[in-house]
Amino acid sequence: MECKNCLDQLRTDYSFCPNCGAKVIRNRITMRNLWYDFTECFFNLDNTFIRTLTSLFTDPKDVILGYIKGTRKKYMNPISYFMIAVTLGGLFFFLQNKFFPNAMSYQFELLEKQQEGPAGIFVTDSVVKWQKILAEYQSIFYMLMIPIISLISRLVFINRKELNLSEHFVLNLYGYSQISIIVNLLYIAFIWNSKAVYYIGTYAVIVGYVGYYSYILKQVFELNRKQLLIKIMFFLGIGFALYLVIIVAIAIYLFAFTDTFKNLSQTASLAMNWAS
Repeated sequence: MECKNCLDQLRTDYSFCPNCGAKVIRNRITMRNLWYDFTECFFNLDNTFIRTLTSLFTDPKDVILGYIKGTRKKYMNPISYFMIAVTLGGLFFFLQNKFFPNAMSYQFELLEKQQEGPAGIFVTDSVVKWQKILAEYQSIFYMLMIPIISLISRLVFINRKELNLSEHFVLNLYGYSQISIIVNLLYIAFIWNSKAVYYIGTYAVIVGYVGYYSYILKQVFELNRKQLLIKIMFFLGIGFALYLVIIVAIAIYLFAFTDTFKNLSQTASLAMNWAS
């Protein structure tokens, strides 16, 4: 018998080729085989996904530092784990657009109540447009977030030499993906309830990201409560400053290349006339 990949001669009792490492295939292809090959190729699912998901809650230090130090088989690699988070996000927006168009309606109702008249209509329309952009380019937003928060975490721990920037990238891939997977699963589970989707997006996301990041940073860097509080405040401070820079950049773009501010001034005039 010979290996179908490298054509090396094999003994009949071999399960793997000793030359190239390929698995010896003896049976015909079944749907089970195809599913296994698909998940192994793209997500390396199987029991590694469940193990990674649970261990990132129970022992994130073992997952993150284990990968950084060379453990590759015990847990799912951060890129595959991140792709699952992106896929779940895309699935939520797909289900929303195709089957649950009112999944975000509670958010829009609140906006209309808070700002009545033309101003409320303008704000609501702007949020709807932003939601459409987010749905269309959600994978790009996901990918942009990782290097940004990795840079922030490296700056926060600039005085600690345990992890370099690339290793902070690994830490944030696991951390960001973990919360994104949980949040997107909650979104999908409650997609029929727009009020639940709103509260998940407003409170669960904020508490989840801040709380979980505090947990993994405490575990990985072995921080006490005082050190953790200082680092989290530093992290949020840099993040807020960067957020303001992004907002200013977006405002400049909207002013220079779109009619948004022109429409905004017209809306303001209509709102004043409506109020009077």
